[in-house]
Amino acid sequence: MEHQRRLKLLNRIDCIKYLEAISKINGSTIINANQDHGLISSLVSSADNTLILYSELSNIEVNYNGSINIPDIKKLTRVVDSIDTKEVSLLVNSNNIVYKGKSLKFKYHLYEDGFLTKPSINIDKIKSFNYDVKFTLKKDTINSIIKGSTFASETNKLYLYTENNNLKGELTDRARHNTDVFAIDLGEVDFELSPLPLNFDNIKLLSLINEDINFGINTEYGVTVIDILNNNIKLKYIITSLTQ
Repeated sequence: MEHQRRLKLLNRIDCIKYLEAISKINGSTIINANQDHGLISSLVSSADNTLILYSELSNIEVNYNGSINIPDIKKLTRVVDSIDTKEVSLLVNSNNIVYKGKSLKFKYHLYEDGFLTKPSINIDKIKSFNYDVKFTLKKDTINSIIKGSTFASETNKLYLYTENNNLKGELTDRARHNTDVFAIDLGEVDFELSPLPLNFDNIKLLSLINEDINFGINTEYGVTVIDILNNNIKLKYIITSLTQ
């Protein structure tokens, strides 16, 4: 008899939050089930590849190691959200996921292996980076920058840099002439940072996160990493800088 692959979510709400975080970056994903560590993980990128999210959901029971190719994350999120129990036991077949509860059942069809591809990034290398610049921005501060974007509406670049021991956030495009500028003081710091241009859409996405945002920047490679740990959910956002 063929071994049945099962995935048991011990907290359905955590799973919904996990899927929602991924869906904000990409509509589909490959989820990897890890029996040894009792978790699932995913690696997705935005359409322009300037934002990558590595995510983990622990506090689950899984009896196999393998991949699950999710075609539509939001669709899967909605059906999992319709279940009224805290724990959810799923049967994972080669091309579908099956749930059978007392009052509800569903079959969600999957892509075949090889249909989706992961971002070409070495997550272990990113984890090993030394981040020589570290700071925290409060959600209110990010919201203030977002308000400023209604003035500096001709650009999608946010420059982070230091000036007179203060961290600045500047919305403009230094590669173009006659572009409006909106700059805001982000607080006193003890490091120096040359202008680092980031895709502002990625920063706006972070405003949806409730916690303060901890930034780590590797200035050698121009890589910004934001780590968020929420109960059993671990999120690592990796932002690559734009050209000046």
